Amino acid sequence: MTSMLNRRTALSLGVPALAVVFSACANATSNSGSSASASGSSSSNASSSGSASSAPSGDASGSASAGGEASASGSASASGDSAKMTATKVGERDEVGYHLNTPKQGAPTVTLYTDYQCPYCAKAEPTYEKVAKDLEGTMNVTVRNMPLSQIHKNAIAAAQAVQAAELQGKHLEMANKLFETQDSWKNITEQTEFAGVLLSYAQELGLEEEKFKTDMTDPKTIDLIKSDFEYGRKIGVKGTPQFAVNDKPLENVDSSTSAEDMAKEFKKAAGLN
Repeated sequence: MTSMLNRRTALSLGVPALAVVFSACANATSNSGSSASASGSSSSNASSSGSASSAPSGDASGSASAGGEASASGSASASGDSAKMTATKVGERDEVGYHLNTPKQGAPTVTLYTDYQCPYCAKAEPTYEKVAKDLEGTMNVTVRNMPLSQIHKNAIAAAQAVQAAELQGKHLEMANKLFETQDSWKNITEQTEFAGVLLSYAQELGLEEEKFKTDMTDPKTIDLIKSDFEYGRKIGVKGTPQFAVNDKPLENVDSSTSAEDMAKEFKKAAGLN
């Protein structure tokens, strides 16, 4: 049987301090980026080539593991709790996450913790989007950020780009663009170069450029990403993609799981089967 670690990038534990630099996209150059420190542990205990003690290769078939524990200023918000759900439409975000189907008060919630530089997440995303449609009216299906920046150096900037695009109604479009082109930007080391790539994607998607640049580096965007990450660590997220039903991470669902089986496991975990 294939190890679960072959299908998820694992959270790296054991690194005493992680300095995360948020690139600024103003002029397609990295002007003043905000920085945040995250302390945590990272254990590259992944045992096979598809696992992520280092950045996984783009053709891997599974999932990735997450790194340090964020000491972010933004407090972690609740997930999987309908009492904290304020969204009413597909494509809105609240404390439960970004909604991929119509929010339903009182329904159980499944949340995907994702990293836009994780190859396993790129594989899982289309399946999860299909499941969101299949579970319409039955479960709330949401997404939250889990950038594994210790192994994926461009993951935070990518998350910022998705959040900025979301504010112009293009969350999925930016997310899918990043996943589809992952191999072309995953090894970029210069922030200015990657900022240019992100701006070109924003232009391609028809986003208003100045707003995109401003929103990408807005402290609220950065705090949201840190809050998602911190909350994921709090509930026991161990890698990406990681699925959690009502804040309980599932270990038997990963990027190789079919849409049918994924929906079945989500409902089972929610007590709907």
